[in-house]
Amino acid sequence: MQIARTVSCNKIVIKMPRWKQRVIGIASFRVGDHNEIEILAADKKGKRYYPDKYYMSGEQIRSYDIQVLPSGIQLYLIPISDLKILERV
Repeated sequence: MQIARTVSCNKIVIKMPRWKQRVIGIASFRVGDHNEIEILAADKKGKRYYPDKYYMSGEQIRSYDIQVLPSGIQLYLIPISDLKILERV
């Protein structure tokens, strides 16, 4: 996904995806209009599984399934395969 350098994005950092389901969970209060998503999960040598930064619009994130945690926080469950690599132009 190409986006202009001047467009401000809400940065979302994911420490670890849910490997069994191949999804990431994003809390509803973290979602903005434009979102830059970074996944920090790495192997034992420190090489990241997903080294790129990804983009997804807030409207698109809100269209995914919601899971409510026991604490009351709502998570949007987004398949990793649906994320688009972010390119700033």
